[in-house]
Amino acid sequence: MTSKTLFVLLSAALAVALPARAQPAAGTTTAVSGSGNTATGVITGRVFSPNTGEYMRNALITIQETGQTANAGDGGEFRFDPVPAGKATLVVTYTGYRTATSVVNVAAGATVSQEINLTSSLLSSAEGDTIKLGQFVVSTEREGSAKAIMDQRNSMNITNTVASDSFGDNAEGNVGEFLKHLPGVELDLFYGEVRTVRLGGLGSEYTSVTMDGIALASVDANNSGSGAARSFTMEMASLNSMESIEVSKTISADLDANAPAGTINLRTKRAFDRAGRRVSFQANVEAHSEAMTFGSSLGPDEDRSTRKIRPGGIFEFSDVFLNKRLGIVLNISESNVYQEALITSSAYSTAVTATDTRPLVPTTLNFQWAPRFNKRFATTLTADYKISRELNVGLGVVYNYADLWTPQRTVIFNSSTGARSQVIGTDPLLSFISAASGTVQVNPVAVSKMGETFTLLPRFGYKRGNFELEGKFAYSDSTSWYNPLGRRKSIRDTNSPTATGITYRAERSSLLSSDWKFTQIGGPDIASGASYSNPTITANDGRFGRTILFSGEVIGTLKTSKFLPVTWKTGVKSRQQIQKFEDDQLAKRYDYAPGGTVPARGAWDAFRSPWDYSLAMNDGSALSSSGGTVFMPNLRAIGDLYQQNPAAFRQNWGTNADNFYQSYVARRRRFYEEIDAAFLMGTTSYKRATFRAGVRWEGTQTEASEANTRTPAEVRAAGFPVAANGVATTIPGIEYQFLSRPRVNRTGDYDNLFPSGSFKYNILRNLDFHFGYSATIRRPSYVNLAGVWIINETAQTVTLPKPSLKPETSENFAARLAYYFEPVGQLAVTLTERKVTDLIISDRQSAAEFGYTGQDELQNYEFITFDNSLDRVKIRSMEIEYNQSLAFLGQLFRRLSIRGSYTRLYAEIPRANLTPHLASGGINYTLNKFNVYANWNWSDDVNTNLAGTTYRRHRTNLDAGAGWRLTNTYSLSVSVRNILDTPYINMQRFVTGPTAITRNETVGQSWTFAVKALY
Repeated sequence: MTSKTLFVLLSAALAVALPARAQPAAGTTTAVSGSGNTATGVITGRVFSPNTGEYMRNALITIQETGQTANAGDGGEFRFDPVPAGKATLVVTYTGYRTATSVVNVAAGATVSQEINLTSSLLSSAEGDTIKLGQFVVSTEREGSAKAIMDQRNSMNITNTVASDSFGDNAEGNVGEFLKHLPGVELDLFYGEVRTVRLGGLGSEYTSVTMDGIALASVDANNSGSGAARSFTMEMASLNSMESIEVSKTISADLDANAPAGTINLRTKRAFDRAGRRVSFQANVEAHSEAMTFGSSLGPDEDRSTRKIRPGGIFEFSDVFLNKRLGIVLNISESNVYQEALITSSAYSTAVTATDTRPLVPTTLNFQWAPRFNKRFATTLTADYKISRELNVGLGVVYNYADLWTPQRTVIFNSSTGARSQVIGTDPLLSFISAASGTVQVNPVAVSKMGETFTLLPRFGYKRGNFELEGKFAYSDSTSWYNPLGRRKSIRDTNSPTATGITYRAERSSLLSSDWKFTQIGGPDIASGASYSNPTITANDGRFGRTILFSGEVIGTLKTSKFLPVTWKTGVKSRQQIQKFEDDQLAKRYDYAPGGTVPARGAWDAFRSPWDYSLAMNDGSALSSSGGTVFMPNLRAIGDLYQQNPAAFRQNWGTNADNFYQSYVARRRRFYEEIDAAFLMGTTSYKRATFRAGVRWEGTQTEASEANTRTPAEVRAAGFPVAANGVATTIPGIEYQFLSRPRVNRTGDYDNLFPSGSFKYNILRNLDFHFGYSATIRRPSYVNLAGVWIINETAQTVTLPKPSLKPETSENFAARLAYYFEPVGQLAVTLTERKVTDLIISDRQSAAEFGYTGQDELQNYEFITFDNSLDRVKIRSMEIEYNQSLAFLGQLFRRLSIRGSYTRLYAEIPRANLTPHLASGGINYTLNKFNVYANWNWSDDVNTNLAGTTYRRHRTNLDAGAGWRLTNTYSLSVSVRNILDTPYINMQRFVTGPTAITRNETVGQSWTFAVKALY
């Protein structure tokens, strides 16, 4: 740790410690009866809702006589200190609830406590009077929206807060499926499943995801070579144990500054937010539109039939023990789903000639059929213990496990290996016949991906009078890996066996459809394995990633009131992160060589999969000349052969040392990062205005472990041949060049100051204006910081990572005007601007400019690395959102609520994957024991490259569901996702011809049927 770091940390720690020793500010008293100024006293209490059994966080409490206000905190607790002795009338307001009034008498130098009950505005007076503690019911969508609105109004950050049950059932617990309904949110999808999310037009690596304000470890072994390696993978968290989700456009000084796009905070359920014991469970089955049957069928496993309707469930228990001192919430959930996706990709020839004027001619049609089983298990335990009135401790334990099994079965029809003229048809975009030089390639790939994250979150809190001290700590360990051979006894792939000399007819119904029907009319039978070549196999998939994260922070809060009421907050934090990526699948390439000789073709003929290939999901078909389906190798059977007779396989890196190099050198990364931070922040109010200002310091130190690479001259001098790209051409040579010396550690460090501020003004009782500013950074991705030196002798270049690379910086501005309806609702307009500078780009430097001091031929080489440019990108957004309970229309509409939002995103320079227009909406209606809801999302055309020649077509998604409350304890529900079965379509604009479809992804509908109980 540097002296500067130590000085800042000690200074901030001193700022935390001093208030604990300070005397109460003038005019205040402590919470101890009989002490302090005899002219004043203290009022404490809690706000409670008997009909939901929950304490009301963020309820607004006002003392009528003095005008003092306070917002209830966790557990519905509030405190006024000091209060003039005498009569005090407490007025409590909360959206969706009747205003409650309570009168207390404050004795001089004493503390008086009062619990105040709120009654839902939906209940009649008689119902409100007869509700008793313990007779609570499940919070409805309306009550959840009320809590979210109060959270949002009380936040000094510009935030969208929503209850976790706001959009109906989500049995899978996928947080991304929930977030898609919020304004400004874009999705990164994997076969229709949300993996990461983007906010405000920036990539997912610009967004921070936390749980109760604490960052969790997350890793995806598939992202080791991309900037997305810093993105939070949504499969590593479960929605089922969350009370609400907060999406902040700007952040304050007490939060990590690594979020230019914003922060997504998952707020867990806590026992002290509820009263009494609560036990709930949900048993459900999930089905897919392509397999709506209770019977079994082949797939995704090739050797046995499986049921596609899969069970799942959620169990939750919460209670308070030991005389209301220990609170426990335990949530366990598991989802098992079967889903299918069919992706059709097209490539075209645009080379118009004098004799062939057709503007576009299909050359390749690629069909990837991806059925999958997806299992997720999650458990969250939160325990809070009140040691005394002042001191409490807590522990959170979170475990998530994901198991994805998806044999992706690809068939590629190549219409011609020669000239486009061999594609026969006047309108080949709808119908054509391939020439005799066509090929059919089959490429099954077994993807077995597992991931687990284990997190411990200990904490403590100390409160005495107007001073609070809080400590939060975290240990989080996330691992992601692929292992089809070990997990499913299947090899990874057969590396595309190919049948040549094929002639076929292809036709479809329209230019935007993917219902291609193929009929073979010549060449070797594509239903027979004997027609296909025998390339190498990949025995297993060795991708692996792991993130270990340690963090600890101590925060002190002091409320003073000498001139203005000010809440001071200061703290220190340290966070260490260890990152590891490996990928050795290329080292697992083998030739099938029984008897020592590789067969010319047809070796997999005896290993045909009994599970027939199908294009039925898009109403398509592919028939061979014999009337059969396209041959598909049985990866499971080949896996058995590989394990039972390994002598029949020959590792093929003897002639391809690059497989060894890629597996054990280029694709192995080790990275360590330490971030120390300190902050100071103050919040004050004057009449209708509230101000907050703060500053945060973060010091970052990085360490990348790299291979200590020998130069090509050294390698040749040792007797090993070297290719033109500077890499040895044999395995011993690669070992000598990259692995013969201990790895070296290259370090980098930088520190930043992050000012932030916000201003909120209550224009009218229900009309608020809010402005916020924050400075943030986006730290470089791991591929920029860690890796291996690549020396190219022909080009005389060295390509390498840069551990000393600095982060991108961002200034974020946001303004919101919001009107809040009663009983529940809001109309808001939010404007944001994010100015990202110091953009990370590829940079070319001389050896001297780079700082290379070696005395060898690299002195004359050009170094290609990463650097921060002077370029910037400014992104603006406008979000309009509306939601309201329509109870004001009368008795028939008291359980009807509607919502809608529109987002406009704009960048001053072209950016790929920025959706210019987004919209969403929903309706929820309850009549007696029945409830129905529908949620829809629409996204506009979005360019997928900077030139704008390729784009993803606009799309509308509709989800719906219904529920029936059988008794006060039991209910039934059904929900369906993607009810319109709308595909994801990519298009390309061609100069020589019409815009044509290049990719169609159909994912089908997912159904959930559930029975629920609440005790």
